Amino acid sequence: MRILTLVALLVCYTIARGQDDTTVKKVPKLTVKGYVKYLEQASFANSATELQTNSLIHNRLNFRYRPDDHFNCRLEVRNRLYYGELVQNYPGFAALETTSAEPINLSKNWVNKNAVLMNSTIDRASVEYTNGQWDVTLGRQRINWGINTVWTPNDIFNTFNYFDFDYEERPGSDAARVQYSFTNSSSLELDVSPGKTQQQDIEALMYHINKWNYDFQVFTGIYHQDYAAGLGWAGNIKGAGFKGEVSGFTPYGNYADTASVAASLSVDYGFKNGIYLLVSGLYNSMGKDSSINIVQLTQETLSAKNMFPFRYTAFAQLSYSFTPLLKASFGAMYTPAGNSTVVLPNLSYSISNNWVLDLVAQSFYTQQSGGYLSAGNSLYMRIKWGF
Repeated sequence: MRILTLVALLVCYTIARGQDDTTVKKVPKLTVKGYVKYLEQASFANSATELQTNSLIHNRLNFRYRPDDHFNCRLEVRNRLYYGELVQNYPGFAALETTSAEPINLSKNWVNKNAVLMNSTIDRASVEYTNGQWDVTLGRQRINWGINTVWTPNDIFNTFNYFDFDYEERPGSDAARVQYSFTNSSSLELDVSPGKTQQQDIEALMYHINKWNYDFQVFTGIYHQDYAAGLGWAGNIKGAGFKGEVSGFTPYGNYADTASVAASLSVDYGFKNGIYLLVSGLYNSMGKDSSINIVQLTQETLSAKNMFPFRYTAFAQLSYSFTPLLKASFGAMYTPAGNSTVVLPNLSYSISNNWVLDLVAQSFYTQQSGGYLSAGNSLYMRIKWGF
């Protein structure tokens, strides 16, 4: 199980060679897509005199190979070049950006000195086989069990940080995934993802069903050193989307004394005037009621068992498209812990079919001895070219 990704790459190669040896030649369906992004970041606490900058050139290459109707091979690589004051002054910046929990290290730092970090990472490398009601995927892949947008307690394989907006694809796992569809509205899925040690393994079984115009999912399994179980749903109430997820974790042998629960709800609604509203909330029994360094949320490594550092958190966002090319949103996150708030405005403009300009801000406020003050601000300008 610990060489799933390498096996996936070998299978892709074998399939491709096999196609060349057949009597009837078929044209391989090979596609290459990707993008190049430039992200400029400026961060400061309370004054522009404390300003620190950081730049990122981010390239992604997505390879797809479909030798026939049954097999689908994927190889995706992200190449990142960081440079600036944050690379130099933030302790452990390279480890934070490049360390993976996967058993196979497919990440390489080409340069890591003099305020420059250049890294390449393979975050997708898999072979998918489909035949009738069966769907089997082997290798590094995205296993997305989450339903909600901001917090996804059911997403035990690939938990993500909402503040990391520049990583749209989200992390992947070295795993084996087997899905069997009973009907168009019900299926059973088994996923196994080995960790670097046995204590980091994840193994779970999920059942999907559509009932009463709702999509339901229920799962049970092993999450690291815990028994895990969860429930999720997605539907609507009078035109408003209604989604929820809840997951529980109990360490081996300790049971209810140290059990933990994470649950999230969300409601979203699109108004006739074009305004879109999203409201969400999270309860995390392992979260803290006291204040922490709220700015560290952007660098926090989260897990399904403790996916946000606070016990209670609320989120609301309004979005509006002024034109088909110009979109804006304003979000805010609040937790009673330290009376803390995060303000998240965003402006996106499509320059052309393949060019997009984004302006993003993340501002953090918390109760301090001098009153309700800013704890940190980050401003981002990103331009993206897709191909």
